[in-house]
Amino acid sequence: MMLVAAAQFCASNEISKNQYIIEKLTQNASLKNASLICFPECANLIAKDQKELKEKAEAADNSETIKKIKSLARRYSIMISVGSLILKKSGQEKILNRGFLIGKYGECLATYDKIHMFDADVGDGKIYRESDYFYAGNQLVTAQTEIAHIGLSICYDVRFPEMYRKMSQAGAEIIVTPAAFTEKTGKAHWHVLQRARAIETGCFIIAAAQSGTHADGRQTYGHSLIVNPWGQIIAEAKTLQTELVIAEVDLKEVDFARNAIGAWKSD
Repeated sequence: MMLVAAAQFCASNEISKNQYIIEKLTQNASLKNASLICFPECANLIAKDQKELKEKAEAADNSETIKKIKSLARRYSIMISVGSLILKKSGQEKILNRGFLIGKYGECLATYDKIHMFDADVGDGKIYRESDYFYAGNQLVTAQTEIAHIGLSICYDVRFPEMYRKMSQAGAEIIVTPAAFTEKTGKAHWHVLQRARAIETGCFIIAAAQSGTHADGRQTYGHSLIVNPWGQIIAEAKTLQTELVIAEVDLKEVDFARNAIGAWKSD
């Protein structure tokens, strides 16, 4: 048995402010004895436009946010899933949307670059074309850690069930699905997609979400969730504000779900 946490907040276009929120939420999770805290997509930055995105994206090899998060992991002896950070590499035109899994000693256990780019017109007055300014990853990532076998994904990935199937077949027991889901799609799809991924894989799903109105005018849905392998929501953010949701995780539930229904391992 262990406690895990999903952190919800509204990232601004000021990296230092986002770092402050990350620190306070990590401290809070530690005080509640959580073994793992998960943060949303774009935890360090949601810019007001593409120009600011390129200007403020942190250096991939020298990110102050990742340095701070490693320090927080050591200070509070807690594993941290950094849903994603907005980063750039010198000389490259496009931006990285990269997730990190940081161990409680501050070590980097895994990194994951978002594979599926959100190119959509969902009817909320904004056109989303992530492929225009983000590099797409091409590799599934899971990591065997001291607390669980953890799979990494980011936001729009959740609409591609075969990716999650492969992670469960690789041994994942917990899959993180950090997001900056739009309010429009969130109302229609958020809960059912997270529950479906849990049911299909027999995994715990930890969905840390952005929530609120951001510098670029977009509205994100919030409703951070923790879902058990039977597809039941065992924790959900009660407000659309900065919030920490915590639930108890028993990995024996993974074995139960997978033994009860073996669809996750079938071709």
